[in-house]
Amino acid sequence: MIAGSETTGAGAVDVSVIMAAWKAADFIEASIRSVLDSQGVSLELIVVDDASPDDTFAVMQRCAASDPRIRIDRLETNGGPSAARNRALDLARGRYVAVVDSDDALDNARLQKLVALADHGGHDIVVDNMIEIDADGERLGDKPFLSSSLFSQPTAISLEMYVRANQPMKAGDNLGYLKPLFRRETLERLDARYDEGLRNSEDYYLVASLLAQGASMTYTPEPGYFYRRAAGSISHRLKREQTAAWLVAEQAFQARFADELDDATRRQLKARARGLQEVDQFVRALDAIREKRFGKLASLLGGDLRAAAFTLGWFGRIAIKRLAPARRRTT
Repeated sequence: MIAGSETTGAGAVDVSVIMAAWKAADFIEASIRSVLDSQGVSLELIVVDDASPDDTFAVMQRCAASDPRIRIDRLETNGGPSAARNRALDLARGRYVAVVDSDDALDNARLQKLVALADHGGHDIVVDNMIEIDADGERLGDKPFLSSSLFSQPTAISLEMYVRANQPMKAGDNLGYLKPLFRRETLERLDARYDEGLRNSEDYYLVASLLAQGASMTYTPEPGYFYRRAAGSISHRLKREQTAAWLVAEQAFQARFADELDDATRRQLKARARGLQEVDQFVRALDAIREKRFGKLASLLGGDLRAAAFTLGWFGRIAIKRLAPARRRTT
């Protein structure tokens, strides 16, 4: 099912903004309006509902009726963000494709600036810094998401740098959260699509696969994307099926590309694979505690002592965080 204008020719569209939506009824209208307020570019907004059980699609229909630049579709069954984004990619007609989450927002000059940067430098992928916002859309301070000196200035991003800045549950800047602008011709030429086995980290593997195949990527420090921080700790959000999917995706990526890469990049990939194994053990250990399967917990920790050190370290952080409010109440 497609709704929206079919009159705009492909050559007239600078940017196809793709938005996957699931249970987004409370936020999606504001996100849609934010995209439509973009200045200096011609755009289409393709929103795909991932079989939401709430009023998300009804909100999408209302928005589409008010602006011919909006095109909407709905998956019959829930397939995850990768499936919804792939459907949107199939419908995209712009020179560039910009990824926007259904609860986030854009500065109205962002797309114009990213398109100009990509056009000027011939880049395949462009990313910018972000500002975090709360549930009400208010900024959580003025500090940008990437705060180290490395990302205080424009820089080219190699695969080695991209992997190094995507080590799971490690301190420091993480490039995997950034929302890219892709040159659509590059996506089509390399037959690049999202891995539908993943329900998070899907952006990371798409970008990494493009870089591994020679795509160019550049970063600008000026924040133009407003990222809504999810509620809850990582231990509440991560599930075993997600970490298992990461391990499968990582194994497939390294089997496909590792032999063709330089030594520095292979070292970073090895470190990432190790980190994913540690996160997987941490999540399985949490499950064992919740299920009161303490024999399984002991077996997990004893089977990989290095991962056990990582897991116990995170257990300590969680305990300290939970004890801190109690301590404040007694002082």
